[in-house]
Amino acid sequence: MRVAVVGDVGVDVLVTPSAPAVPGADVAARIRTVAGGAGANTAAWLAHLGVEVTLVARIGDDPAGRAAASDLPGVDLALAVDPDAPTCTVVVLDGDRTMLSDRGAAARLSPADLPALAGFDHLHLSGYVLLDPSSRPAGLAALAAARAAGLTTSVDPQAAPALTPGFLGWVRGVDLLLPNADELAALGPGARSAVTAVAATDGPRGASWTDAGGRWSVPAAATTVRDPTGAGDAFDAGLLRAWLAGAAPDAALRAGCRAAALAVARPGARPPRPC
Repeated sequence: MRVAVVGDVGVDVLVTPSAPAVPGADVAARIRTVAGGAGANTAAWLAHLGVEVTLVARIGDDPAGRAAASDLPGVDLALAVDPDAPTCTVVVLDGDRTMLSDRGAAARLSPADLPALAGFDHLHLSGYVLLDPSSRPAGLAALAAARAAGLTTSVDPQAAPALTPGFLGWVRGVDLLLPNADELAALGPGARSAVTAVAATDGPRGASWTDAGGRWSVPAAATTVRDPTGAGDAFDAGLLRAWLAGAAPDAALRAGCRAAALAVARPGARPPRPC
Protein backbone atom coordinates (compact mmCIF):
# COMPACT_ATOMS: atom_id res chain seq x y z
CA MET A 1 0.00 0.00 0.00
CA ARG A 2 1.11 3.58 -0.65
CA VAL A 3 -0.18 6.39 1.56
CA ALA A 4 0.09 10.14 0.99
CA VAL A 5 -0.08 12.25 4.14
CA VAL A 6 -0.86 15.96 3.71
CA GLY A 7 -0.13 18.05 6.80
CA ASP A 8 2.38 20.02 8.83
CA VAL A 9 6.02 19.30 9.56
CA GLY A 10 7.77 21.41 12.14
CA VAL A 11 9.38 21.76 15.52
CA ASP A 12 7.82 21.10 18.94
CA VAL A 13 9.22 23.00 21.92
CA LEU A 14 8.26 20.98 25.02
CA VAL A 15 8.11 23.10 28.18
CA THR A 16 7.70 21.68 31.69
CA PRO A 17 7.88 24.53 34.25
CA SER A 18 9.06 23.74 37.76
CA ALA A 19 6.13 25.77 39.14
CA PRO A 20 3.10 27.56 37.69
CA ALA A 21 4.13 30.49 35.52
CA VAL A 22 3.77 33.88 37.21
CA PRO A 23 3.55 37.12 35.18
CA GLY A 24 6.78 39.07 35.50
CA ALA A 25 8.65 36.20 37.16
CA ASP A 26 11.44 33.96 35.88
CA VAL A 27 10.28 30.36 36.41
CA ALA A 28 12.76 27.53 35.91
CA ALA A 29 11.63 24.96 33.36
CA ARG A 30 12.77 21.89 31.49
CA ILE A 31 12.72 22.76 27.78
CA ARG A 32 13.36 20.34 24.92
CA THR A 33 13.11 20.81 21.18
CA VAL A 34 11.95 17.82 19.11
CA ALA A 35 10.64 17.24 15.61
CA GLY A 36 6.88 17.53 15.29
CA GLY A 37 3.89 18.45 13.16
CA ALA A 38 0.75 16.30 13.14
CA GLY A 39 1.10 15.20 9.53
CA ALA A 40 4.79 14.45 9.92
CA ASN A 41 4.15 12.48 13.11
CA THR A 42 1.58 10.25 11.43
CA ALA A 43 3.85 9.77 8.42
CA ALA A 44 6.74 8.82 10.71
CA TRP A 45 4.64 6.24 12.53
CA LEU A 46 3.32 4.81 9.24
CA ALA A 47 6.90 4.36 8.03
CA HIS A 48 7.87 2.83 11.39
CA LEU A 49 5.05 0.31 10.92
CA GLY A 50 6.26 -0.64 7.45
CA VAL A 51 3.94 1.43 5.25
CA GLU A 52 5.25 3.15 2.12
CA VAL A 53 4.38 6.78 2.85
CA THR A 54 4.94 10.19 1.28
CA LEU A 55 4.61 13.39 3.32
CA VAL A 56 3.28 16.48 1.53
CA ALA A 57 3.99 19.71 3.42
CA ARG A 58 5.58 23.17 3.27
CA ILE A 59 8.58 24.19 5.37
CA GLY A 60 10.59 27.35 5.73
CA ASP A 61 13.98 27.93 4.12
CA ASP A 62 15.67 27.80 7.52
CA PRO A 63 17.69 25.46 9.76
CA ALA A 64 14.54 24.30 11.54
CA GLY A 65 12.98 23.23 8.26
CA ARG A 66 16.07 21.41 7.10
CA ALA A 67 16.39 19.65 10.45
CA ALA A 68 12.72 18.66 10.44
CA ALA A 69 12.99 17.27 6.92
CA SER A 70 16.06 15.21 7.82
CA ASP A 71 14.35 13.65 10.84
CA LEU A 72 11.87 11.48 8.93
CA PRO A 73 13.63 8.17 8.23
CA GLY A 74 11.71 5.94 5.85
CA VAL A 75 9.35 8.72 4.72
CA ASP A 76 9.38 9.94 1.12
CA LEU A 77 9.23 13.72 1.09
CA ALA A 78 7.26 16.05 -1.17
CA LEU A 79 8.15 19.28 0.61
CA ALA A 80 7.73 22.79 -0.76
CA VAL A 81 10.26 25.28 0.63
CA ASP A 82 8.90 28.72 1.45
CA PRO A 83 11.46 31.53 1.06
CA ASP A 84 9.54 34.01 3.22
CA ALA A 85 7.87 32.17 6.12
CA PRO A 86 9.53 30.21 8.96
CA THR A 87 9.03 26.52 9.59
CA CYS A 88 6.02 25.65 11.74
CA THR A 89 6.81 25.80 15.48
CA VAL A 90 4.60 24.68 18.37
CA VAL A 91 5.25 25.29 22.07
CA VAL A 92 3.71 22.48 24.13
CA LEU A 93 3.12 23.25 27.81
CA ASP A 94 3.26 20.46 30.39
CA GLY A 95 2.63 17.76 27.79
CA ASP A 96 -1.15 18.18 28.22
CA ARG A 97 -2.00 19.44 24.71
CA THR A 98 -1.86 23.09 25.81
CA MET A 99 -0.15 24.50 22.74
CA LEU A 100 1.05 27.80 21.33
CA SER A 101 1.31 27.45 17.57
CA ASP A 102 2.96 29.41 14.77
CA ARG A 103 2.15 27.47 11.60
CA GLY A 104 4.46 29.68 9.56
CA ALA A 105 5.17 28.12 6.16
CA ALA A 106 2.64 25.34 6.81
CA ALA A 107 -0.16 27.89 6.66
CA ARG A 108 0.91 28.70 3.09
CA LEU A 109 0.53 25.18 1.69
CA SER A 110 -1.19 25.58 -1.68
CA PRO A 111 -2.83 23.32 -4.27
CA ALA A 112 0.28 23.81 -6.42
CA ASP A 113 2.33 22.03 -3.73
CA LEU A 114 0.35 18.79 -4.12
CA PRO A 115 1.94 15.94 -6.10
CA ALA A 116 0.03 13.75 -8.52
CA LEU A 117 -1.73 10.96 -6.63
CA ALA A 118 -1.56 8.28 -9.31
CA GLY A 119 -0.11 5.13 -7.77
CA PHE A 120 -1.22 5.93 -4.22
CA ASP A 121 -3.86 3.88 -2.40
CA HIS A 122 -4.88 6.24 0.39
CA LEU A 123 -4.77 9.93 1.32
CA HIS A 124 -4.61 11.03 4.96
CA LEU A 125 -5.20 14.72 5.67
CA SER A 126 -4.35 16.57 8.88
CA GLY A 127 -7.26 18.77 9.95
CA TYR A 128 -4.93 21.69 10.61
CA VAL A 129 -4.67 22.15 6.84
CA LEU A 130 -8.45 22.62 6.62
CA LEU A 131 -8.80 24.70 9.78
CA ASP A 132 -6.45 27.44 8.57
CA PRO A 133 -8.19 29.53 5.86
CA SER A 134 -4.90 30.12 4.03
CA SER A 135 -4.12 26.40 3.60
CA ARG A 136 -7.74 25.20 3.30
CA PRO A 137 -7.76 25.31 -0.53
CA ALA A 138 -4.85 22.85 -0.52
CA GLY A 139 -6.71 20.49 1.81
CA LEU A 140 -9.88 20.61 -0.25
CA ALA A 141 -7.90 20.11 -3.45
CA ALA A 142 -6.13 17.09 -1.94
CA LEU A 143 -9.42 15.44 -0.99
CA ALA A 144 -10.92 16.15 -4.40
CA ALA A 145 -7.87 14.78 -6.20
CA ALA A 146 -7.90 11.66 -4.04
CA ARG A 147 -11.54 10.96 -4.83
CA ALA A 148 -10.93 11.53 -8.55
CA ALA A 149 -7.99 9.09 -8.46
CA GLY A 150 -10.01 6.42 -6.62
CA LEU A 151 -8.08 6.63 -3.32
CA THR A 152 -9.64 6.02 0.06
CA THR A 153 -9.41 9.03 2.37
CA SER A 154 -9.11 9.85 6.07
CA VAL A 155 -9.07 13.09 8.06
CA ASP A 156 -8.02 13.79 11.64
CA PRO A 157 -9.83 16.97 12.84
CA GLN A 158 -6.93 17.75 15.26
CA ALA A 159 -8.25 20.72 17.29
CA ALA A 160 -11.64 20.70 19.04
CA PRO A 161 -11.76 24.44 19.93
CA ALA A 162 -11.27 25.42 16.26
CA LEU A 163 -13.96 23.15 14.81
CA THR A 164 -17.04 24.79 13.31
CA PRO A 165 -20.12 23.38 11.55
CA GLY A 166 -18.41 24.12 8.25
CA PHE A 167 -15.80 21.45 8.92
CA LEU A 168 -18.27 18.63 8.21
CA GLY A 169 -18.97 20.19 4.84
CA TRP A 170 -15.27 20.13 3.99
CA VAL A 171 -14.88 16.45 4.88
CA ARG A 172 -18.22 15.19 3.55
CA GLY A 173 -17.76 11.89 1.77
CA VAL A 174 -14.46 11.01 3.48
CA ASP A 175 -14.08 7.30 4.16
CA LEU A 176 -12.75 7.63 7.71
CA LEU A 177 -12.91 10.45 10.25
CA LEU A 178 -10.42 10.15 13.13
CA PRO A 179 -11.39 12.52 15.98
CA ASN A 180 -10.73 12.31 19.67
CA ALA A 181 -13.69 12.49 22.07
CA ASP A 182 -13.55 16.29 22.40
CA GLU A 183 -13.38 16.77 18.64
CA LEU A 184 -16.27 14.38 18.09
CA ALA A 185 -18.37 16.28 20.62
CA ALA A 186 -17.50 19.58 18.93
CA LEU A 187 -18.54 18.23 15.53
CA GLY A 188 -21.91 17.12 16.87
CA PRO A 189 -24.29 14.35 15.80
CA GLY A 190 -23.87 15.15 12.11
CA ALA A 191 -20.35 13.72 12.04
CA ARG A 192 -21.43 10.13 11.51
CA SER A 193 -23.71 10.93 8.56
CA ALA A 194 -21.09 13.11 6.83
CA VAL A 195 -18.54 10.31 6.41
CA THR A 196 -18.47 6.56 5.85
CA ALA A 197 -17.01 5.68 9.26
CA VAL A 198 -15.83 7.39 12.45
CA ALA A 199 -12.99 5.96 14.55
CA ALA A 200 -12.79 8.01 17.75
CA THR A 201 -10.22 7.88 20.55
CA ASP A 202 -11.02 8.59 24.18
CA GLY A 203 -7.67 8.49 25.97
CA PRO A 204 -7.45 5.81 28.67
CA ARG A 205 -11.03 4.76 27.87
CA GLY A 206 -9.97 3.29 24.55
CA ALA A 207 -11.45 3.84 21.11
CA SER A 208 -14.61 3.14 19.11
CA TRP A 209 -15.59 2.67 15.47
CA THR A 210 -19.03 3.55 14.11
CA ASP A 211 -20.32 2.93 10.59
CA ALA A 212 -23.50 1.79 8.87
CA GLY A 213 -22.85 -1.77 10.03
CA GLY A 214 -22.71 -1.01 13.76
CA ARG A 215 -20.41 0.10 16.54
CA TRP A 216 -17.25 -1.50 17.93
CA SER A 217 -15.28 -0.48 21.04
CA VAL A 218 -11.91 -1.60 22.41
CA PRO A 219 -10.02 -0.70 25.62
CA ALA A 220 -6.83 1.31 25.61
CA ALA A 221 -3.61 -0.70 25.51
CA ALA A 222 -1.73 -0.90 28.81
CA THR A 223 1.19 1.52 29.00
CA THR A 224 3.05 4.01 31.18
CA VAL A 225 2.38 7.57 30.07
CA ARG A 226 5.50 9.72 29.80
CA ASP A 227 4.34 12.23 27.17
CA PRO A 228 0.88 12.26 25.53
CA THR A 229 2.02 14.51 22.67
CA GLY A 230 1.34 12.81 19.34
CA ALA A 231 -0.73 9.93 20.71
CA GLY A 232 -3.55 10.61 18.27
CA ASP A 233 -1.12 10.85 15.35
CA ALA A 234 0.31 7.44 16.23
CA PHE A 235 -3.20 5.99 16.67
CA ASP A 236 -4.07 7.19 13.17
CA ALA A 237 -1.03 5.41 11.75
CA GLY A 238 -1.64 2.14 13.56
CA LEU A 239 -5.31 2.03 12.64
CA LEU A 240 -4.72 3.01 9.01
CA ARG A 241 -2.06 0.37 8.51
CA ALA A 242 -4.39 -2.34 9.79
CA TRP A 243 -7.53 -1.07 8.05
CA LEU A 244 -5.80 -0.65 4.68
CA ALA A 245 -4.55 -4.24 5.01
CA GLY A 246 -8.14 -5.44 5.39
CA ALA A 247 -8.54 -5.62 9.17
CA ALA A 248 -12.02 -5.54 10.69
CA PRO A 249 -12.99 -2.45 12.72
CA ASP A 250 -12.19 -3.94 16.13
CA ALA A 251 -8.80 -5.23 14.97
CA ALA A 252 -7.99 -1.86 13.38
CA LEU A 253 -8.90 -0.10 16.62
CA ARG A 254 -6.63 -2.38 18.62
CA ALA A 255 -3.76 -1.69 16.23
CA GLY A 256 -4.33 2.04 16.65
CA CYS A 257 -4.39 1.75 20.43
CA ARG A 258 -1.15 -0.26 20.42
CA ALA A 259 0.59 2.44 18.39
CA ALA A 260 -0.75 5.17 20.68
CA ALA A 261 0.51 3.26 23.73
CA LEU A 262 3.99 3.11 22.22
CA ALA A 263 3.86 6.86 21.53
CA VAL A 264 2.86 7.99 25.02
CA ALA A 265 5.50 5.78 26.64
CA ARG A 266 8.33 7.87 25.15
CA PRO A 267 9.09 11.61 25.05
CA GLY A 268 8.12 13.48 21.91
CA ALA A 269 5.62 12.52 19.22
CA ARG A 270 7.77 10.33 16.97
CA PRO A 271 8.64 6.61 16.97
CA PRO A 272 12.12 5.47 17.99
CA ARG A 273 14.70 5.97 15.27
CA PRO A 274 15.97 2.80 13.59
CA CYS A 275 19.32 1.55 14.83
